[in-house]
Amino acid sequence: MSVWYAIPSARPGGGALQLWRDRGYWLAVSIDKGHECGITPNILQTVTPYPWYATAVNSLVRLILKNDPAAEWIVTGGDDVEPDEWCDPRTIARECTKYFDGTFGVMQPTGDRWAGGSIDRICGSPWMGREFCERMYGGNGPLWDGWFHCFVDEELQSVAQGLGVLWQRRDLTHYHRHWARGNNSREVDFDPRGEPEHLKDKNVTLDRDRPLFNQRKMEGFPGHEPLAREIYV
Repeated sequence: MSVWYAIPSARPGGGALQLWRDRGYWLAVSIDKGHECGITPNILQTVTPYPWYATAVNSLVRLILKNDPAAEWIVTGGDDVEPDEWCDPRTIARECTKYFDGTFGVMQPTGDRWAGGSIDRICGSPWMGREFCERMYGGNGPLWDGWFHCFVDEELQSVAQGLGVLWQRRDLTHYHRHWARGNNSREVDFDPRGEPEHLKDKNVTLDRDRPLFNQRKMEGFPGHEPLAREIYV
């Protein structure tokens, strides 16, 4: 059994990626052409121009599923997110498989209570089971790839809740080394100049995409429907 951390990364040196490797996760990383990852992941995808976040993650997930039949759970998030520092990934994976009676499910650690516990309303660094990844959105991947950055995590939570396959765990923590945490952050490379340049595009799309999210939510997030089990099997 293997557990993967799959993200697009823009930080020089890869941000927190080495922490995930040290904890025993396999790494799948998408970077812009000409960008240095800082470490050598198990899967490296070089792209230009940068695809939207959900598109990048879905692409990495497909590569993982194709190349590693032992992959049971895939985690995503960002290069400013740290793994739980106390619990082994394989232990968490076994607990998730037991809870969902398989791998059709989404588990979100909610131990990081920053920003008033905002993690309770999104799946910002979710564990996504193999079957969930293979069947969702008609087999396209675990995320709706129409989101550039914002709302991808909120749709994932809403969809998983609607399917009855969401598990929120307060006993596990993915510490988010968000730039806005300032000097209280554990981030050793915290930049006092504020928001990193590569994150500023998401602010442009926030207001643009909010009406789309509200519409998709009202319509039940069309297109999320999983492949029927008999087709998937």
